Amino acid sequence: MNEPDQRAAALLGQDLDGAYRLTRVIAEGGMGTVYEALQLRLNRRVAVKVMVPELAANAEALARFRREVAVTSQLAHPHVIHLVDFGTAPSGQPYLVMEYLEGEDLSQRLARVKTLPPTATANIVIQAALALTATHAKGIVHRDLKPANLFLLRTDGVVDFVKLVDFGISKVRTSDAKLTRASVMMGTPHYMSPEQALGRVDDVDHRSDQWALACIAWEMLCGSFPFDGADINAVLQNVAYHEPPRLDTLVPGLPRELEPTLRRALSKKQADRFPTIAAFSRTFEAAAGGVARGASEARPDPAPPRSGRGATLALVAAIAIALASSGAFIYSSSYRPEWARWIPTAEKAHAPAARKRPAPTRTK
Repeated sequence: MNEPDQRAAALLGQDLDGAYRLTRVIAEGGMGTVYEALQLRLNRRVAVKVMVPELAANAEALARFRREVAVTSQLAHPHVIHLVDFGTAPSGQPYLVMEYLEGEDLSQRLARVKTLPPTATANIVIQAALALTATHAKGIVHRDLKPANLFLLRTDGVVDFVKLVDFGISKVRTSDAKLTRASVMMGTPHYMSPEQALGRVDDVDHRSDQWALACIAWEMLCGSFPFDGADINAVLQNVAYHEPPRLDTLVPGLPRELEPTLRRALSKKQADRFPTIAAFSRTFEAAAGGVARGASEARPDPAPPRSGRGATLALVAAIAIALASSGAFIYSSSYRPEWARWIPTAEKAHAPAARKRPAPTRTK
């Protein structure tokens, strides 16, 4: 057993604040460990995320942990993971307690079935949009939307009830504390918007989440990314300057209106996208030909946001995926993609010559 495993196992059986008994390690990662736990007073299962000791001493990591607590606690929405409690372990490591979910995340679903039909895709898009509409209304941009952060569970007879998880790198427009320096790029490359790919942090807003949801919808329909590449630099180049292939060349027979709907949401210019993620969701639903039975009946509020994944697995939506090799990136403040280093001003310069697009592949 390596050191991280030993460290995680050392907490098993312990009671945190006399309220939560850690019973099983669910996931480990660079930021911390997620445990299944028993909430002693109510005799129910919960998920407990405990930060690794090293990061507990890191001011920015600790601030992001606290930001996650603060953001999640604001979002009392059925399609957003519920925060139960938070505290500090006897070792000094902060922890948060979230609802325990049984099911699979969307990345696991796609690894298993590869693609989904349009109505099933619309079902997931609609519910994700409901969650994001609620977050955007509070001035919060998720900023790392991807299949691993959309958890699918069966509840109250609803198939694939969606829970949005992981607000660890969210952007809060109303926050006084800026945790992201002006030129730091954050997110997961295949789902980054052009403004994220080019490091324009101040331009990231609710339309960046719309871009990411459109990328996820594309992946559900096609089994491939709309923007791919041999390495991260190639992916970001394609995101910033190139268009995705035509849908009908990848999956013949899809409803015709899906193409213009997705392309609008994937517009390079934010102003050319839908005004809200709710508008994108409604248009996508209509283009897909309706919604599979079991989708949420409610529809996103059209009001614009404020400015300023075999067998069903017992998993936790309390950011386990984000902890265990999530694929999210935080780039250094001086980072620019190799292909962009020569560009003096990204907005005005010509894009580099297009390179041959590699065949779409799914990577973990």
